[in-house]
Amino acid sequence: MRLFVAAELPYEMAEAMGETIANLRDCVRGRFVASANLHLTLAFLGEVDAFRVDDAAAAMQRACEGRGPIEAELGELGAFGSGRRVVLWQGVESGGSLEGLASELRDELDRAGLSYDAKPFLPHVTLMRNADLTRIVSLPTAAVAQGSIERITLFRSHLAPDGASYEPLETVEWE
Repeated sequence: MRLFVAAELPYEMAEAMGETIANLRDCVRGRFVASANLHLTLAFLGEVDAFRVDDAAAAMQRACEGRGPIEAELGELGAFGSGRRVVLWQGVESGGSLEGLASELRDELDRAGLSYDAKPFLPHVTLMRNADLTRIVSLPTAAVAQGSIERITLFRSHLAPDGASYEPLETVEWE
């Protein structure tokens, strides 16, 4: 099964990103991420045997011990790639708290013997894939919002021609 661990966004931030997506629809062609799928990936594990789900959940639990909710706010728009196959995203700022959580989670996944995509962590939420920026002079201003990230979830990704859907498997919540 294809797995990843993500921070779930507070309502205020998800709503603001919906506003940014609506503004992007007026000027950029590509495939937008469904509102229900907005999340901040902390670690992408890829294909994992089903019997290892409990190991991943335990690693999440250990990474979250002693932590509380993470205060965060939306940042600027950014892009990976160029031309017609760009991934557009919005940054998320937390004063280093998300970076610390991602680092601890990755350390715990290492201890559990679970592999993950080891690209450097950049806190962001993907808004759009295969964006065509060849005719764009400037992107709209991103909506701003802040809120408390109060849980992380281990998701199973189901790929389909019209986009992915995500099934929550395990969640760790802070009080």
